Amino acid sequence: MIEMRRLVLLILIAALLLGGATFLIAHDPADLEFVPNLDRFALTAAYRRGGEVERANLEAELTPIPGADDNAVQLVRDIDGDGDPDEIHFHLEVVEIQEEVYPGEYVTFWVFAPLGTAMTSPARLPSPTLRVEEGDIVEITLYNTHYLPHTIHLHGTSQDNNMDGVPHMTNEEVQPGHAFTYRFVAGKPGTFWYHCHVQDQIHPSMGLAGMLIIEPNRPNNNFAHLVPGAGRITSMSKATREQYQNEYSLVYMDIDDHLNRIPAAYSDPREIEKLMHRDYDVTQAKSNIFLLNGRSFPFTLRDSPILVKPDELTKLRVLNIGPRSIFLHTHGHHPTLTDLDGYPVPKEAQITRDVFDVGPGQRADLALHTGSDGYYAAGPGVWLVHDHAQPAATNKGINPGGDHTAIIYDGFLGDDGLPKDPTGHASHEPYFNPDYYKGKVPVFDPKIFGTTLENYEKGWPTTPPAGGNFDYPKREDNLAPLPRLDLIDA
Repeated sequence: MIEMRRLVLLILIAALLLGGATFLIAHDPADLEFVPNLDRFALTAAYRRGGEVERANLEAELTPIPGADDNAVQLVRDIDGDGDPDEIHFHLEVVEIQEEVYPGEYVTFWVFAPLGTAMTSPARLPSPTLRVEEGDIVEITLYNTHYLPHTIHLHGTSQDNNMDGVPHMTNEEVQPGHAFTYRFVAGKPGTFWYHCHVQDQIHPSMGLAGMLIIEPNRPNNNFAHLVPGAGRITSMSKATREQYQNEYSLVYMDIDDHLNRIPAAYSDPREIEKLMHRDYDVTQAKSNIFLLNGRSFPFTLRDSPILVKPDELTKLRVLNIGPRSIFLHTHGHHPTLTDLDGYPVPKEAQITRDVFDVGPGQRADLALHTGSDGYYAAGPGVWLVHDHAQPAATNKGINPGGDHTAIIYDGFLGDDGLPKDPTGHASHEPYFNPDYYKGKVPVFDPKIFGTTLENYEKGWPTTPPAGGNFDYPKREDNLAPLPRLDLIDA
C-alpha cells in the first residue's frame, strides 16, 4: 500500500520533469546531472598530505550513501580554496516507512530521506543528520514524493524570511509531485534541526524532523555531510577533534502510536488527511512509545550505544523533537552543559550535573568525561543512560523499554553487539522476545514464586479484591497487528 502510493508519486514527478513542467521553483532538474568540481582527483594532494584521520574523513565525505541516488548530496565548489567544499546541495524526498522500533512492534512513519534510486531508498527514522560548515552556501531541495503537502523549516539557523518554511506566512506548502529548494548561508556553528512545518502538531511527530549541525570553519575540513538517521558520528570535524575523542547525536522523540496507525490502516489520502488532521485530537494524545534515534530498548543497545574509553571527552548532541520535556540522566557520570540551542554557554555559566531537562525543540550539547576521577565519572563499566520520566522507561507500559541506552566502556561490549555486565548476556534475552512486550511473559522468573511459566496464572484466588473491584490504567491489547511491509515486499 505504502510502496504503491510512493511509486505513483515518483511516476508523477518523472512525468512532470520529462514534460518540462515549470512549477519546480527549486532548481533546474538538469542540475542533477551536474558533475561537481570537487572530486577525488581534485583532492588528491589534500588526501596525500593528510594523516589517517584526514584520509578517512575525506573518504567519508566522498563515499556514496548506500541506496541513495549518486547526486543525493552534491559537493560543488571550494570557493575559498581551503581544501573542502563550500557549496553543499542536499536532495531530499519524503518517504513513508514502517520500522520495527522494538521486538514485535512495527510502526509507520514519514521521514525525509536522501533521494533514492528507482528501486532503493536509504530512508529510516529519524530523518538524516545534515552537516555543513560555517560559511557554506547550502541548498536543500525537497522533492515531495508523498501524498500530502510538506515544507522544511530550518530551526534555529539564520535564513531569509522567504526560506523559513512556514505555510501561508513565508512559503506555500510543497504540494505532492512538486519540489522546492531552500537556500541559506550557514551561520554560527552549533546544533540545530529541521522539520516539516505543515500541520506541525502532527508531521514532526510522524518523523519529518532531523538534526542539522553547522561545524566551525577549518581548512581541509572534510567529513560526511549526510548521516542516515543519528548516532555515532565517525567522521568528526576538525574543530570537534580539537577537543573531543568521540561524538554522538542523540535524537529523542515519543509518539502516540494511535496516530501512526492511521496511515497504515487506511489507503485513501483524503481519509488519512481527515483522520490525522481533523479527527485526531493532539490535546488528548498520550505518548506510549519512547524513542532514541528511532528505536526503543532493547534495540537501542545495539543501535545507539555510547562507546568510550577511560580518560576521554565525548561530545553528546541532544535533540528533543517530541511533545514533552525529557530529563536525561547519565548513570555514573556528570556531563557538563557546553551549548544550548546552538549557542555556547559561557564558561562561568556551564553546569555539571547528572540530569538535564531538554524541552520540545531544544538542543543541548554535553561534554561527557570518562574515567575514574569520582567527580565526572565513577569508573569503567556499563552505565545506563535514560530519560528519568518514568513512562519513558517502558514500551507501552512494560519495563525495561523506551529510550534506554548505555555508556559502554572499552572491553565491555560483547561480540554480539550487546554490553557485557555482571549478570551476563542471558539477562538481555527476554527483552528480545516480542511476547515480553505483549504482556505474555512474567517480568520475574516464575521460580521465585515457586511455580513455572505454564502454571503461572493457575490457582489464583477467586474471591474479590479487598475493598471491592476498582479501575486502574490498563494496557491496550485489543488492536490487531497491522500488515508488515517487509513480508509484503518479500
